[in-house]
Amino acid sequence: MDQLQQPPFPDFLCESLSRAGLRGDWFSWYKPDEMPEPFRGLLVHEVDMTSTLERHHGEHMILEVLADGRAAGYYFREVILRGAETGRAAEFGLIEIEVGQFPEDLQEAILSGGIPLGGIMNESGMAYESRPLGYFSVAREKLPTKLSALGNGDTFYGRYNQLMRPDGSCLARILEIIPRSSDS
Repeated sequence: MDQLQQPPFPDFLCESLSRAGLRGDWFSWYKPDEMPEPFRGLLVHEVDMTSTLERHHGEHMILEVLADGRAAGYYFREVILRGAETGRAAEFGLIEIEVGQFPEDLQEAILSGGIPLGGIMNESGMAYESRPLGYFSVAREKLPTKLSALGNGDTFYGRYNQLMRPDGSCLARILEIIPRSSDS
C-alpha cells in the first residue's frame, strides 16, 4: 500500500485529537482502492457509518459517549457505537458537530447523546451527503487504553469524513475507527 499525505485536519479537530489522546501523525493514509477488505467495504463509500454498521452487523447501533463538550463553536464528542443486542463495539468516533446547522429539534437530540448522529439525521429525513476526505490505518499500540473496547489486533482502519448539507455547508467532521471484530 502506498502511503499518502495526511489530509489537513482543521485546528479544532487537532484539539479534539489531542483531547482524545490521539495524534494526527500516528495515522498512515491510503488510497480508497488500497484499503484491505473487509474495511474497504465498511469505510469506502459515501454513506453514514451508523446505517452501514447496522446493515453489516444486523443490529441497531447505540451510542456510548466517552467524552463531550464545546469548543470554538462546535459540539465535540468521543463515542463508541455498539450493537444494541450484542453490546459489541462497532466503531470509535471522534466527531465535531456544527450544531447550529441543524433544526432546533435535532439539536436537542444531538446534545442529549442518546442516538448516533447518522441515526438522528436518517430518522429525520434531513438531506445530507457523506464526503470522506481520507482513509487510514493506525497501530493498536498508539490508541489510548479507553479504546480497549475496540478489541485486539495490531492495526485498525478508519476514515476521516465530513457530513455536508446539499448546499456545501459542513454539518460535522468525523474520525471513524473500525475494530478488527468488524470483519466477522
